[in-house]
Amino acid sequence: MHEKIETEIAAAEQRRCAAMIANDPAALAALLDDRLQFHHATGAVDDKQAFLAKIAAGRIRYAGIAWSEEKITALASDAALLTGRMTTDVQVEGVEKRLNNRVMTVWRRSGGEWRLLAFQSTPIAG
Repeated sequence: MHEKIETEIAAAEQRRCAAMIANDPAALAALLDDRLQFHHATGAVDDKQAFLAKIAAGRIRYAGIAWSEEKITALASDAALLTGRMTTDVQVEGVEKRLNNRVMTVWRRSGGEWRLLAFQSTPIAG
């Protein structure tokens, strides 16, 4: 069971990253839980509506997202944790940035689909 969850979470995260790079709020909305809490590396926090609005308005534009050191931990049949290191090339309010962060995400299966419930990123010093 755990291997199936790990495969499903990895695929869902790949779809989420692809939707963010494509700047596709509709595709992204389908992958986000309605109770999403998205904690940015700056300390800002968005709910689902606010995060999608920033994507739709072009205030945040992702150019590249690369994961390393990923670890998926099944917490239950309908909950999982994905942690690791994420390097992100992004434009925020017109400013190009490369972010190197430790990331923790919580995924929840709802209606038979995995959706991102929580995202927390922390800058890596250096």
